[in-house]
Amino acid sequence: MAIAAVGPTTASERIQALDIARGMALFGIFMVNVQFMTMPLAAMYESSEGSRGALGDAVHYATRVLFESKSYPLFSMLFGMGLVLMYDRAKAAGRVFAPTYIRRLLLLLLVGLAHAFLLWYGDILVVYACLGLLVMWLAPLRPKTMLSIAAALVAVAAVWASGLNYLFAVLGQGQEIASVKASTFAEFRELLFAAKITEGPMSPAWGAGETDAIGNGPFANAVAMRAINWVSMSVFWLIFYAVVLHVPAMFLLGGAILRSGVVSDPSSPWIKRFILMGLVIGLPGSTLSVWMSESQGPTSPLAALSGGVTHVFGPFVSLGYLGIAMWLAHSGVLRWLVQSIAAAGRMGLTNYLMQTILVAALAQHWGLGWFGDVTRLEMFWIVLAVYALQLIVSPIWLNAVGMGPFEYAWRCGTYLRLPGSKPKPKPETEPAKT
Repeated sequence: MAIAAVGPTTASERIQALDIARGMALFGIFMVNVQFMTMPLAAMYESSEGSRGALGDAVHYATRVLFESKSYPLFSMLFGMGLVLMYDRAKAAGRVFAPTYIRRLLLLLLVGLAHAFLLWYGDILVVYACLGLLVMWLAPLRPKTMLSIAAALVAVAAVWASGLNYLFAVLGQGQEIASVKASTFAEFRELLFAAKITEGPMSPAWGAGETDAIGNGPFANAVAMRAINWVSMSVFWLIFYAVVLHVPAMFLLGGAILRSGVVSDPSSPWIKRFILMGLVIGLPGSTLSVWMSESQGPTSPLAALSGGVTHVFGPFVSLGYLGIAMWLAHSGVLRWLVQSIAAAGRMGLTNYLMQTILVAALAQHWGLGWFGDVTRLEMFWIVLAVYALQLIVSPIWLNAVGMGPFEYAWRCGTYLRLPGSKPKPKPETEPAKT
């Protein structure tokens, strides 16, 4: 008999803890991303303690300790769980897995590229799509093997990120940075390629060009700036910060956790263990990393070493959040709020993209043009307002439609049929005669 293609997950097959965790991660990743969406990179990493005010400083350090490099590992774990879940269900049903999943990732890649160039260069979907094409072939591995590979990748990523950034921090000390302002496209083009900004996106010159292009436009300037920032940040995050190793490690860690069965087990001892890992290991290590990166300035050798510390301890905070999501799924505490968070998580792709669209309407030239003028405290209120709106809208939308609009389009493209429709039956093939 012909082998059927893998099918979509039905509502009854969903694991609520994963939806809750994804909904929680949406808030954390938004707290980090809003900074990049509303200010230039050069301003974001300036030493401005005290100038933000007491509440602004509190938001800044809470974001760094609790969410920065903790939300993307949680999202990555959930992505790996989804990969293994699709593979296991396809195998159990005797269905083909690879073609459908590859198509799913290619569609995600297209959405990510459009997101990066048209709205915001900090997109993570492109990274997930590209690295997912590599990690998907490891889906058949046993949980212990996945954990071993994940631990090795984290160790290499930590040494790589710390060593490489420490070397460049030592070599780069004492360089002077020029300040350039781009007011026309010709000057903007000169700004991008002139030797004056070879120092990179952290220079005031780059920040001036970014503020003008994103906040004032026109559209061609904004797209060009996003393209240049996307390339430069991709090189930094993937290579210098070793995300090219760390994200696959989180994929495998999530896959191992999912396949072990602890996520859907309400009596699993790992619920408390994950929470304790976050509190006892993750938070102290995360606090140490933030202190290292800020005590002597963001370009100091000590700050360069903080990346490796974050790679090691950040995932423990992420596991703590996963443990909280697992506990909420089975405890019945604050059921109305938990159900709203789970609904937001079910519409994770739509809500992730809508966060960018709504903030872009506030910050970019085609909207209110606030880019570069938003304080840390104002960023927090923006995040709180948008996330609260998503918690209200998501369950209403799901009750009316059943899935988010971007999830609907993604599922149609992945399975080549409308959600709810049955696949066309394939003709049976006669067994080969021996």
